[in-house]
Amino acid sequence: MPREPLYYASYPKNEEFAEFLGDEAAETEIGASILTLEDALNVAFRHSRDYQSRKEQLYLTALALTLDRHEFQPIFSGSVSAAHVWSSQDVSTGALITAVDTMAGAPGDLLRNYADVVEQSGTLTRGVGGGGTEVDRTRSIEGQTSFGMDLLLRGGGRLAVNLTSNFFKFLSGPSQESASSALTGSFVQPLLQGRGRDVNMEFLTQSERDVLYALRDFTQFRMDFAVRVASQYYGVLRARDAARNNYLGLKSFELSLEREQAFQQEGLLTSADLARLLQSKLSRDLSWTNSVRAYKQNLDSFKILLGVPTDTAIVLDPAELDVLKAKGSRVPTITADEATEVALVSRLDLYNDRDTVEDAERRIKVAANLLQPGLDLVLTGRVDTKDGNRFASFDFERSEWSAGAVLDLPLDRKAERNNYRRALIDYEVALRNSSLAEDTVKLEVRNTLRDLLQAQKDYEINQISVELNESRVEEEELRAELGLGDIIDQVDAQNDLTSAQTGLTNALVDQQIALLQFWSSLGILYVKEDGMWEDVSDV
Repeated sequence: MPREPLYYASYPKNEEFAEFLGDEAAETEIGASILTLEDALNVAFRHSRDYQSRKEQLYLTALALTLDRHEFQPIFSGSVSAAHVWSSQDVSTGALITAVDTMAGAPGDLLRNYADVVEQSGTLTRGVGGGGTEVDRTRSIEGQTSFGMDLLLRGGGRLAVNLTSNFFKFLSGPSQESASSALTGSFVQPLLQGRGRDVNMEFLTQSERDVLYALRDFTQFRMDFAVRVASQYYGVLRARDAARNNYLGLKSFELSLEREQAFQQEGLLTSADLARLLQSKLSRDLSWTNSVRAYKQNLDSFKILLGVPTDTAIVLDPAELDVLKAKGSRVPTITADEATEVALVSRLDLYNDRDTVEDAERRIKVAANLLQPGLDLVLTGRVDTKDGNRFASFDFERSEWSAGAVLDLPLDRKAERNNYRRALIDYEVALRNSSLAEDTVKLEVRNTLRDLLQAQKDYEINQISVELNESRVEEEELRAELGLGDIIDQVDAQNDLTSAQTGLTNALVDQQIALLQFWSSLGILYVKEDGMWEDVSDV
């Protein structure tokens, strides 16, 4: 199936040249589609290979349920067969055989013919009547039709009804044809082993619950997938911002280098100081090219996550970082114990683990039932037609009916015993897994809350760090213009400012990702059809 086009009329095209991305930016970004976060989520939920695979797994689980439900519905079958038969055989032609074959008629004629045969038999000494053999070739048509219905009852009984018809006719030789029809039925009901609705519907019950589990898993996957897409989206913007900061730092070093070269020409700066500044400029140039490379790699990886070709021209909207800055700190006012309590109620995967315990307990009862003897009540019946192939003329007065029982003594139940013990062990395993799942969720909630608080602290510290380093750079530039500056102080101030600016963006992105992961760990991140989530305002 061809992929749907990525380029929609609603996507604006980029017309700005990002100088900090190098000369290739003019070719790769001019005219590229600008994707907001909401656009990227929409594309991912429609094109992502991983997302589509999970949807197909859910569909296959539901498809299996339709077959299991079909087992308890009337299942009809029918077949028609026909054959044209050619056969040949040797036929004796002796006088005696001919005479015997002609013995027919009234009693008087029959006695006379019999006397003639006896008289002839005394004189016939060569072969049988002195005759020979010849090949008799015949052609015939035969056919058979069969229509039946089979019904598995929820209590374990099975009802089967079948209507058959047979037809035979010679096409050569004496005209002869025959036809017959029969209606047969049977009913088998387990009385011990295999008896009961719970036992016989176990596979259907489990299939229905598997679909429920798959739905819960898919819902949780949609939350995690939305967070994953958003995390990589912000990761690309973070890499882009790092490239921009390194580029601005490089340009600042170039300006400082030009100024210091002028001072050297005036004899106000030594060659060693100038070389140190030049070395810092080269290091910053290397950092800038590495950051540009990292940005391009992150963008290509993000395209793969979206499910679009890596050569697709897209640009992520830098304004999304401004949106985060405008929102500021959004750490929820909730304690770890309150968050844990919410997660234990809201996490769908926990319900799966709890229900798995019920499944294991149910299978113990099924395994115990299989340890019983097999005792089945069997009822059968057959009715033929009165004259030939007339379906409307069944001769119920000459029908056949039978009732009986089949007993399977439990002389060898080794396999059933092992299955029962295995079911007991599976139940204990399910209990431990459910307990482990709850503890894991508690740990996950506490860790995501700690990550969120840490991200908030990092953001606040980096805000202060950026302000301090901006002041340092301004001061060092002013001192350098007056000829009072120190090269080491200039280099350190500019490097610290670049690191602080990059760190502020990282902290801002980490805070948003940590917030989304926190809501997802609580199981209350509602993801809409297009992949965008609704902000949680109140737990």
